[in-house]
Amino acid sequence: MKLSKISLACLMATSGISLSPIAVADTTDGFEFHGYFRAGAIFSVEDDLKRSKFPATKETLGRLGIESDNHYELALQKNFDLDNGQKIRIKTRAGADNNNGDATNQLSSNVNGGDIGIMETFVEFEGVTETGVVWGGKRFYGKDNYIFMTDFFYTDMSGIGAGVEGIKLGEYVWDFAYMASDKNDNDAGRWGDNTNNTMHSVHVGVNLGKFEIHSMAKYLPDNYNTVDDVTTGDYAETGFEVTGIYHIDSLWGLPGNGFSKVIGQAGTGLGSGQLLGGTMTEYNAYKPGSGRGQGQSYLTQVKDGDNSFRLLTWGGYFPEGKMNYFTSIQGQYNDYDDGGNDYWASAMVRPTYTVSDNFFVATELGFQHTGYENVDGTTGTDNDYKLTIAPTVVVNTGMGPAPEIRFLATYLDGTAREKSDVIVGIQADMWW
Repeated sequence: MKLSKISLACLMATSGISLSPIAVADTTDGFEFHGYFRAGAIFSVEDDLKRSKFPATKETLGRLGIESDNHYELALQKNFDLDNGQKIRIKTRAGADNNNGDATNQLSSNVNGGDIGIMETFVEFEGVTETGVVWGGKRFYGKDNYIFMTDFFYTDMSGIGAGVEGIKLGEYVWDFAYMASDKNDNDAGRWGDNTNNTMHSVHVGVNLGKFEIHSMAKYLPDNYNTVDDVTTGDYAETGFEVTGIYHIDSLWGLPGNGFSKVIGQAGTGLGSGQLLGGTMTEYNAYKPGSGRGQGQSYLTQVKDGDNSFRLLTWGGYFPEGKMNYFTSIQGQYNDYDDGGNDYWASAMVRPTYTVSDNFFVATELGFQHTGYENVDGTTGTDNDYKLTIAPTVVVNTGMGPAPEIRFLATYLDGTAREKSDVIVGIQADMWW
């Protein structure tokens, strides 16, 4: 579809843009619709088939069969391609507002309307720089560094900001960004204590081919907690972190078809704990990180001397035949300023057996180990494990998306829980 030069000229006149011959060049526009949803219900046999609310940690044990949190996102994108080679991409994303909806979106099994919120509103410009894409606005950033079997984002640097992606400098491709982020759980209102406190983050990333590096510096002024106007904690106001990702064209060197990635992360101050790899987001508040507490209130409770180290490796293996395998090994160690420490480590594997074009059986085995040592010398450890079987109906579109309907049965046990349990349920999952 073409925009008339008269309409374009009127629009630019009201915007204060000069009406140069290039600016009123013919423009084509287009539209894209993308999205994702998962909808399921899982039930505890031990609890008389009542809904099982977050029965285990999917980011460590694997998501299959224990993923009780439902979610959906709908992304709309408007495209403008100018004859001078420049391009405009206006991107918006709506999704389940699980935070403000008190998690009713995540755990309900009914068809009542759930709360929805706007997650992304940003614009991209191509052709403004010789290479790369200039962007600005509110967006997910860094969430492509993701382990899909565990739903684990090892970087989530989302917020409001601006930057340039994919700009070539010398022999390498670089990303630069400034991101602003803040907490969303303060009930004190617009004029409450410290509600205008924003964390400022600067990200620099470089792609070296099979190896990429991401670094981020952070600043959060007046990082403290108050209870009844009394300061209860004085925490780090700065932090730094670095992430290295190595891409392998096989599963850890095994012969045959496969892929894998090895990721190392380290951070200090505001780059430690839950914030290792990210900014202040709802996801980072609850992902595996520090053993000292999850949630928005704990997110920035880190000291200058706190240090965190995370190592992950994951991938897939596709030998000839009907079997495929996906696996992940990961862990994090936190060394605290007060002398204490804690850690977690996990491993999971998902073998799948193809029965026909529209049916396969997935299984998943996961194990997690956690430990801590307090400043007074007390220590403790826990283990948790699961085994899932999931007969799955699938229709491959041939274009990437493959909607699935899964029938789930999971056995859970370990010292981290009072007693073993069997979880059963169904789940539909789709992206497009």
